[in-house]
Amino acid sequence: MTSSNYILLCAFFASGAVLAAFHFGGLWATVRYLPKAVRPRLFFWSGCLLRYGVTLFVFGQIMKQGGAPIAAAFLGFYLLRTFALSKYCSDEKALICGSRRKPWK
Repeated sequence: MTSSNYILLCAFFASGAVLAAFHFGGLWATVRYLPKAVRPRLFFWSGCLLRYGVTLFVFGQIMKQGGAPIAAAFLGFYLLRTFALSKYCSDEKALICGSRRKPWK
């Protein structure tokens, strides 16, 4: 494998991480602004369709490139998701500020 192939795999890894940031950032924004929405069902479903539509479209385009690029993109997606969960969903941090409920485990 040449060095240009490694650079391409790193680019696919980064694209998976960016896609995860878009997907889970959109989920965070949806959950955060859903109580303030004028039409919450429309807001929820449009955000859901947009997030999943973009995510599946990009992964479909990457899948056309072969097995190694899709594996690198999935790895980037999964590692960013795992990092975000470990940073924002720990026992001592509540997702809802000022809440008296126990944090989600």
